[in-house]
Amino acid sequence: MDKQKTTLHDGWDEYAGKKIYQHRSKVGLGHSVGFGVFSFFSISMQGLVGAWLLFFYTTFCGLTAGQGATIFLVGRVADAIASLVMGNISDNIYKFKIGRKYGRRHVFILAAAPSVLFAITMWVAGMSFWYYLVTYVITTVLMSVLQIPWETLPNEMTKDYNQRTTMSTARMVIAGLGNMLAQFVPAQLFNYFPKTSPVPYIVMQAGFSIVTFFLIFITYKTTWEHFVTKAEAQHIEAEARRENNGNKPNLKSELKNYFSTFKIKSFRIHMGIYLSSYFATILWSTVFVYFIVFVVGKSTSVSGFLQSLSIVSVPVTLLAGYIVTKISPRALYAFGYSLILISCADWAFVALTKPAHVMVWLVIGTLFYEVGLYILYFVPWNVFPFIPDVDTLVTGKNRSGLFASVMVFINQISQGLASVVAGYLLDFAHFRQSTSGAIAQPASATNMITFIVSGGVAIMIALALFFALRFKLSKKTFTVLADELVRLQNGGSMSQVDPHTKAVCEDLTGVKYDSIDFWKKNDQVTQPKE
Repeated sequence: MDKQKTTLHDGWDEYAGKKIYQHRSKVGLGHSVGFGVFSFFSISMQGLVGAWLLFFYTTFCGLTAGQGATIFLVGRVADAIASLVMGNISDNIYKFKIGRKYGRRHVFILAAAPSVLFAITMWVAGMSFWYYLVTYVITTVLMSVLQIPWETLPNEMTKDYNQRTTMSTARMVIAGLGNMLAQFVPAQLFNYFPKTSPVPYIVMQAGFSIVTFFLIFITYKTTWEHFVTKAEAQHIEAEARRENNGNKPNLKSELKNYFSTFKIKSFRIHMGIYLSSYFATILWSTVFVYFIVFVVGKSTSVSGFLQSLSIVSVPVTLLAGYIVTKISPRALYAFGYSLILISCADWAFVALTKPAHVMVWLVIGTLFYEVGLYILYFVPWNVFPFIPDVDTLVTGKNRSGLFASVMVFINQISQGLASVVAGYLLDFAHFRQSTSGAIAQPASATNMITFIVSGGVAIMIALALFFALRFKLSKKTFTVLADELVRLQNGGSMSQVDPHTKAVCEDLTGVKYDSIDFWKKNDQVTQPKE
């Protein structure tokens, strides 16, 4: 009895039976929605900040576009650094009681709930540059680092391609609804409040923060993760020491781990796609409200209405979730990017010709953009959960948290650079700031706005398309790799690999199959003693 009592209260195994560690059933629609509602946490913030924050800074806070861009850059750099270490923290917090009790992923999901309320502080008008810098940095760091552990859940909840696709689809549908509301709600508030009032901005953030606070608990209750046993912990520690010449991991070895993710070919190409395409979306979202107000001559509520057409993301994401199981992500990328390039031509046409029925042209351009945008959003996050498995074939380890950190790090750098480019280009073109609403702008500023929203976006999307056409990971190729990984994990010999399987694995990993050391132990035959 004493031994049993010790086992039940040892500070480790006693937590293995917690609900967050129990694989409850096949991951269907219910669990996928529970997982997906957490995306409201980030997408509503991205929608509000991306579309309205720089405009808020330059029209109600007296900041120049360059000052606003500087705030974004500092925030993104701080965010990127924090994000880079967050995956490692999440992967290893099981070593502490709090990580075992609440889950190495779920403990951070819980922490996200109160953090989202802090975002309200960003939207107070009439404060100083330093106030806006501090509130933005704190908000953006909290939003990103607390999302990273959540990003790893599909990899922990299921290995099935279709089930992960269902999770990604649910996530993106909810994200689409969140983004639509992040444009539609402000549009309604702008109609209700005077154009010279900053009140609708803080009201909209308060509403989204309160809703998100409760949605986060749904994710906590409906998802699960893998429990790291003592035996697994000892194995992980031994492997870490082996890779660091028998020493405990240190800063140098951790940096080496981060850079090692780029050894995987599929991840390198994936990040090229991700960086380029997200750079384009930040350029567009940052400048589009300026395009509508200063180039087209419409109100902020019109900009909100047009961006609320992102409601098309719901059917688009559902359709993409089905199509991606039938065709390669590469083909879906090409289709989505082509639509965005068409929309870029539409913005240039509207700006240069000022056509009759301008709203028709704006709606058409926005619909093309939004359809392409949600394909752009959907495919990378549908693909991402499979990349750590590609890495596992090479390393023998599950480093999903590490990959999530690197991906978010690149995302933050990309978004920060895009915001800086947009802000300083506006300053270069002599954009005029205000504290009491929109004011007339010189031709140099309106011409620069047109260039950014059409030419700048088109250039980055063309670059993303260049990478996408070289991306080989698909349902078909992943199935081949996954079957080989299972064979090796079950003790299969590397020397008995099928030639086609070997070629697919090398194409996805970018590593020669015969150079992989981890699985060579399977070929070591112990000779019986005579």
